[in-house]
Amino acid sequence: MIATVTMNPAVDYTVQLEEPLQFNAVNRTENEQITAGGKGINVSLILQQLEVPTTVYGYLSGTTGTMISERIQRTQIPMDFITLPNQMNRINVKFKLHNQVTELNGRGLSVSEADTKALLEKLSKYGSGDYIVLAGSIPAGSAATHYADVMAALADNGARFAVDAAGKPLLEALPHHPFVVKPNLPELREMFDAEILTWWDALPYGKKLIEMGAQNALVSLGGDGALLFTDAGRVWHLSAPHNTVKNAVGAGDAMLGGFLAACYAGKPLTEALRTGIAAGSATAFSEWIANRSQIDNLLKALPCPTELL
Repeated sequence: MIATVTMNPAVDYTVQLEEPLQFNAVNRTENEQITAGGKGINVSLILQQLEVPTTVYGYLSGTTGTMISERIQRTQIPMDFITLPNQMNRINVKFKLHNQVTELNGRGLSVSEADTKALLEKLSKYGSGDYIVLAGSIPAGSAATHYADVMAALADNGARFAVDAAGKPLLEALPHHPFVVKPNLPELREMFDAEILTWWDALPYGKKLIEMGAQNALVSLGGDGALLFTDAGRVWHLSAPHNTVKNAVGAGDAMLGGFLAACYAGKPLTEALRTGIAAGSATAFSEWIANRSQIDNLLKALPCPTELL
């Protein structure tokens, strides 16, 4: 089983603009879409397509929390959220123009020590052979060690952790030896305050993630594919296939979902990288999260990753 934890689920309100956004003016949209947003939720959507058992966890509150729950119910993915009183899940607004996306993301929920304890109780049933995905931002006002604290509390259970976060929350999680971390280039630049413009520039920093405790580091590179670093000292690169990008939102989450699906099936890391690239690219080429046939079609055409020496 793969559990995905989204600490800050959102109502994603995506609008297609007719022309560039104008301030102090009335802007018109071509169409609108409302979905349940959050990195962990997106990972579960891909896992469902790849027929991997998954359950969604996190926190819901208020009317927006009800909207998120209703939309996940439609997917038939099992969920086990904790309901919080007197708050409201955030609304993220995404402006799309000519396949470019500008995002305005809300702050998110705050959680108490009791709320965190309740989540840990739900996750405590996962053990050897299972994966727990900690994805996205930590709760508003929480310490940067929030993900690290969750990992420490569940360390004896034997589940493997995947962490997809930015900045200090990811850095704090590294000493707890997550099975895989998945930063992108901008997040890598932020973490190490370094000029990282190309995948070649990323090589020493991907290796640094391993030195700091990660078992594997999957660095997403957008159109350039991804790099995979392992604690055995191996590094692979695989380019992404070329096509028209329709929606980059969720592509990185889909990549992580594809990677974990292959790992859960016991496939080699190189095949996990291929599956991740296929899932991420298929999602980028789609209006929303890719389906199984789209992923399989790309996977058939992908070459083997290139090992870098």
